Amino acid sequence: MDFVTEWLWYLLAFALGSLVAYVVAAATIKPTNENEAFADVPETRAIGDR
Repeated sequence: MDFVTEWLWYLLAFALGSLVAYVVAAATIKPTNENEAFADVPETRAIGDR
């Protein structure tokens, strides 16, 4: 039973760490529109721009 309890604590810590990383990334990385996202990538074109 000790193994299961320890595993659940590690699972909880992983979930909380993932949540913190997601919140930090969402707060620091601002969304861009599709044109700005493709503008920085070489050799690409927007979908539907044929």
